[in-house]
Amino acid sequence: MNILQSAFAGASWLAFFRIISQTFSWITTIIIARILVPEDYGMMEMATIFTGYVVLFSEIGLGSAIVQRDEITEDELSSIFWFVVGWGFLLSLSCLVIAYPTAAVFHNESLIPLTQSVAVIFMLGALIIVPQNILLRNLKFKLIGLIEATSVIISCVSMIIMASLGSGVWTLIGGNIVKTACRAVLVMSFSEWRPRFSFGFDRLKPYLQYGINVAVGNTFYYIYMKSDRFFAGRMLGASKLGYYSMALQLSVIPTDKVISLINRVSFPLFSRCQNDPKTFNDFFLKMVKILGIISLPLYCGGIFIADELILALLGTKWIDAIIPFKMLCVAQIFVALASVNAIVYNAKGLPRVNVYFNLANVILLPLSFFIAARYGLIYVAIPWITIHPLIRIVQTWMTLRLLALRISSYLKAISHPVYAVLSMMVVLISFRSVYFAALEPQKGVNVVYIIATLVLGAASYVGYYALFQRNVISVLWGLLTRRERPVLQSEPKMEA
Repeated sequence: MNILQSAFAGASWLAFFRIISQTFSWITTIIIARILVPEDYGMMEMATIFTGYVVLFSEIGLGSAIVQRDEITEDELSSIFWFVVGWGFLLSLSCLVIAYPTAAVFHNESLIPLTQSVAVIFMLGALIIVPQNILLRNLKFKLIGLIEATSVIISCVSMIIMASLGSGVWTLIGGNIVKTACRAVLVMSFSEWRPRFSFGFDRLKPYLQYGINVAVGNTFYYIYMKSDRFFAGRMLGASKLGYYSMALQLSVIPTDKVISLINRVSFPLFSRCQNDPKTFNDFFLKMVKILGIISLPLYCGGIFIADELILALLGTKWIDAIIPFKMLCVAQIFVALASVNAIVYNAKGLPRVNVYFNLANVILLPLSFFIAARYGLIYVAIPWITIHPLIRIVQTWMTLRLLALRISSYLKAISHPVYAVLSMMVVLISFRSVYFAALEPQKGVNVVYIIATLVLGAASYVGYYALFQRNVISVLWGLLTRRERPVLQSEPKMEA
């Protein structure tokens, strides 16, 4: 079994554990949303608006540097470990200070203890950055999946208990702390790597040079990604921010839980073939196709059934989150399809390119959110469906130029996912017209319609591939049963 076959075998386990953990996570989200109020979610966003950046910057890109590096020594890993632990301790102390300006910005003194509690996450998270990325570098996806699933399940159970006991917003903060603690214990228990009592800045320096570029890019990314909630919280208050936060939380589920899994697996594989242009480019186009196959039906279907599904799952108190959810789903289509671009630049050792694109977002989006938030909740999402997609399109064009690929090759890669989702939408729109015209269902939650729409949408989408792209289904089935070589072999079995 070669490295790609081993990777896909491990990735299938990672996907299996991710399905289990996300099933628990989604069920918990629904239960918690029915117990808590929108203001709790708004308070959570306010409390973590600044410390969230500190969490992001705690790694300083060193985790990516470990994965991307061709060769790495034990002394280098130990140097990185002790540096990250010391850095994490300093950042933990910073949370105690950041809490006060956070409370001042949002005019809410109750944010102080919430914000300070995030310090625990830094102290625990710093311990696992090196061993966790060593597992990723070594393609230990099965073990990574087991650790993540266990941590999520324990966290979900604890959140349900806390919410039932009336913990309010502390349910959301506490769940993150429990999950990080479980992950730290499991990673350190199952990882075979242990740090040496060795440190040398000369050994650390090459990793910092790479990692700082990643960290700066992540910094810009965090600023523009959080600026919508910052201005919404400042101008609209905790309750309105809660609606927007829930809409965003639901809209990023496919990207955050499914697409991120694919990208997480692909980064070490891209890094391994960074010096083989043909294999690298073939891998890129197949990744684009896979991202299209997964993201397009989830987001288009989500937009179509949002009104009925959100009311059924979360209740009428979340009705104001429906329109922002639909708008954010449109934006996430571009985010999902373009997500592989950043991985390409990091794998090629060019993280500074990601810095430039994130800087463009920082220049344009926060100002747009500042203007949009003045007009109300729905307007906050407008920059996501206007300005941000244009930047993503430019980023994709630049990636194609870097790889010396034609635009026609890219369009061909996503053509069948587009055709498949269009056929799915035609079927769903026709079904909706017939259903409501013939049956005249009563107002309120229509469970029969929701289930029928989900089943019919999935059947029509898979049916398209059964008719026009049978090789895609056979390849995916072969991966699951391990009777066929994976899609990333040099000979293309899944043609775009």
